Amino acid sequence: MKHPISSDHHHPSFTQTVTKLFVILGLTLLLMLLWSAPVALAKVQFLKEADQWVYHSQQSLTDTIGNQWDATVLKPMEQDNAGVYLWLTTQANSVYLDAGQPLVVETNLGQKLSAPNLTQQHFMGTLPAPNVGQYDILTLFASIQDAESLQLQLPTKTESPVRLSIPADVLEEWLNVGTCKGLICGHL
Repeated sequence: MKHPISSDHHHPSFTQTVTKLFVILGLTLLLMLLWSAPVALAKVQFLKEADQWVYHSQQSLTDTIGNQWDATVLKPMEQDNAGVYLWLTTQANSVYLDAGQPLVVETNLGQKLSAPNLTQQHFMGTLPAPNVGQYDILTLFASIQDAESLQLQLPTKTESPVRLSIPADVLEEWLNVGTCKGLICGHL
């Protein structure tokens, strides 16, 4: 005796249904995690510079008068007590940074902070072009954890400082670099 087989009456088994639900749930959770992960984490890189490995993050920013700046944050991997360094460079020939003055940082919460200028210390003899600056921003981290954005005032040899706005995603990335240990980076 033959049983009629009809595709209209075929029901998946309980096991198949549960398996499909778990696969869909798993993929949904994975997509949610990937979608909600901070973009900054993906931008932190490991590079070898001057015979040492460093955590590295680089962005392009525009100052208030339209000059493009490269902002690079570095932290040596193998030195626990090392600083976190911010390198700022521009191709604008009209900018003359003052290598003897600190970087002034203002948070969106109204805090005014400063970071030491290391440009003279890191360049033995001749200073780099006047449109290059290096600052140790490690001491700022405790004060900027709750900030959503920063305003940098780069000291110049002219009367007015260069102003750079640091948006939330860039700030988050800098905080991630500052918390890196081993191969793990992440700002809580």
